[in-house]
Amino acid sequence: MNFKIVLADKDNAEHRRAIQRLWDNNLHYISAGRFEWLYFNNPAGETITCLAMEEEKGEIIGMASAMRRNFYLQGQCYTACVAIDFAIDKDFRVFGPALQLQRALVEQAWQQGVDFLMGFPNLASQGILKRIGYKSIGESIRFTQLIRTHSKLIPRLNDRHMPAWLAGPMSAVLDVGLSMLNLLSRSRGSTSIGSSLDDMRDEWQQLWQSNRESRVFQGKHDADYIEWRYINCPYQDYKLFCLHDGQQKLVAFLVFSIREQVVLIDDFRYLDKAWLSSLFHRFWKAMRPGGNVAINMGLLVSKEMKDRLVCCGFTTRPSKRWGGVLSNPNGEIRWEQVLSSGEWYITDGEIDL
Repeated sequence: MNFKIVLADKDNAEHRRAIQRLWDNNLHYISAGRFEWLYFNNPAGETITCLAMEEEKGEIIGMASAMRRNFYLQGQCYTACVAIDFAIDKDFRVFGPALQLQRALVEQAWQQGVDFLMGFPNLASQGILKRIGYKSIGESIRFTQLIRTHSKLIPRLNDRHMPAWLAGPMSAVLDVGLSMLNLLSRSRGSTSIGSSLDDMRDEWQQLWQSNRESRVFQGKHDADYIEWRYINCPYQDYKLFCLHDGQQKLVAFLVFSIREQVVLIDDFRYLDKAWLSSLFHRFWKAMRPGGNVAINMGLLVSKEMKDRLVCCGFTTRPSKRWGGVLSNPNGEIRWEQVLSSGEWYITDGEIDL
């Protein structure tokens, strides 16, 4: 079969219908409002989308997109895109449009002045991105902090052929131990939880202005980005947990949601490492009264940052997710130097959209 790759036109009704159909048939996680929000309202710029058309019938059978996302290192801004929404109808996956789509997407990105692309593919798509030149920058890691131990004890007791009722008294003792550890931990500042920036917008901007000069490689986290990505997200109810110093200055925050008594952290930032442990200790205490059982987050992370989070009380396990980068050949980035900057990390909220 022969395929033609075309650049999606936001004003073309046929293209919009085709994208929605590809989402419905292949991705299964798309909800109302996503298209306008993600593809056109992003403060970093409009998403680039390539469509694969089967030439004989003129049917659009695949798509690949790149979401705008700016990154900083020592105050310098790099224009980047994150590869998203890679979908091909099942009947056409063996005929080769996947590679054509991704190559066309890369060409469009370079033509539009993008410095580099980032990809976080599932297992089925990893081979495609590696073939067109994406280089690994690390494996994603799952971080977990238990709030209550009962649900974790039952399968362990079953594995040892011990009665499940033992989970009750054992978890009571262990939960007291967890509480004591967090009570004894030294944490500073005051906290607040909200679902909007309200009158704190200037404080969010000040925190970002301080962070952007850091030597640590990081995505842009100004007030516009937080408002667009989390507060205005059409399909997830996010909340903001804020840590303030003694002068009520914002020094750290995290973005979270709760699903079936599991707290999911999608993003976090902090002014300097002195506030990191306080952020997570205070958050653990704030989540315990609601009956939640655990705190989870996924990060593509440096070794230094992984070690620091373990010191904050998290346990780790590897995930099968892989992160890669592809640099514009007209401005090759030396990733070894970028990633040697220390405590860099990329959160699930920056890549799972």
